[in-house]
Amino acid sequence: MQAALGRQIARNNIFQFQFRFGVEYSLKFRMRPLIMKQWGISFLSLAVLTAPVVWADDAASSTAPASAAPATPAASAGSAAPAQPATGTQAAEAALKQQAGDASSEKNLAQVFDASQPTYSLLKKGNATLYYTFDYTYYYNAAIDIALTPNSSSISRFRIEEDSQNTLTNSLSMDYGVWDNLTFNAVLPFVAKYDSTNNLTTMALGDAAFSARWQPVPEERGSMSTTLFGVFSTATGVSPYNINLNSDLSTGKGYYSFSGGASFSKVLDPVVVFGSFSDAVALPVSGLNQNRAGQLLTGFQPGATFSASAGLGYSLNYDVSMTTSYQMSYSLATTYDFQGGSTVRTPQMMAASINFSVGFRTTPSQIINIGFAYGLTQDTPNIDFTITVPMDVSGLLKTH
Repeated sequence: MQAALGRQIARNNIFQFQFRFGVEYSLKFRMRPLIMKQWGISFLSLAVLTAPVVWADDAASSTAPASAAPATPAASAGSAAPAQPATGTQAAEAALKQQAGDASSEKNLAQVFDASQPTYSLLKKGNATLYYTFDYTYYYNAAIDIALTPNSSSISRFRIEEDSQNTLTNSLSMDYGVWDNLTFNAVLPFVAKYDSTNNLTTMALGDAAFSARWQPVPEERGSMSTTLFGVFSTATGVSPYNINLNSDLSTGKGYYSFSGGASFSKVLDPVVVFGSFSDAVALPVSGLNQNRAGQLLTGFQPGATFSASAGLGYSLNYDVSMTTSYQMSYSLATTYDFQGGSTVRTPQMMAASINFSVGFRTTPSQIINIGFAYGLTQDTPNIDFTITVPMDVSGLLKTH
């Protein structure tokens, strides 16, 4: 019961971690009670059945004549004659014989090995899950724009640039279990953005992403679970490098990128601790023709980004769980190419945020997650609010 309760509590957190007993645990702790159970059943059966057998033999020897005919064998399937009733000895022998539904050492061993098959925390093969995610972010930044005369003796321009944006993102995320230890994921976002400073609005498709999660080693009781992942992010959204910066808004990042990393988790009932690290590499972009501060942008090369996170999830009860984590990323310099051969390199940047989420179980198979993130650096949103709702796809895709 404790092991089953521990596995159920682990499923309540946002990452739905699961674990079962390993082969070594099953053989060591399950074989012994099964074998003892077999011996106990055998001795108990003999003790119970011996009494009626002896009584029946004594009764038969004292009442039946010496010339009594042996019991008639049961009629064949084509015979109309009914089968003769069995004697007490025959009934005892029939009761002691192995029945089809009785337990046997072979069946017990099969159950042990079936229970100790490799287990993974990812989706089972052929299973699918669909999630709807609503995300709202608010970003505000104020920067001073200053320009000096050629001899730096006086200021030719001084102004404060404000940037205030509200972004609503509606995403559909689909997970599919290719194998028990391999899951594919696809995310399709639709973005609505409002710039309150310049009174601009836009609605368009965001950057779709495809990822794979692979668990190379089965989960074992008390050990750490490791999952490797890879992500391919597209540029299906409106690029910020192909718009008029004074009248348009973007819904994507404007370039393709690949990222990969690993995540780790361990169940310390009722707490799940986890962490991850990853590296993202972007593809260069060329063929641009965008006016930026009086210069024509022709291309750029985004710098690599290194990310890491750590946190823990705690199950308050069967229906409510909480998760908190810390995330940070470090981005290398981005190089911008302008017409005429000039280049500009941005400084290296660091971003960090703290994330909180609460999971509520609404049905035995459905958990709604509500998350909140607080940006710790200038380049992170001031407000980040997320709701994730699982959707039933049993009617669309047959699951096993």
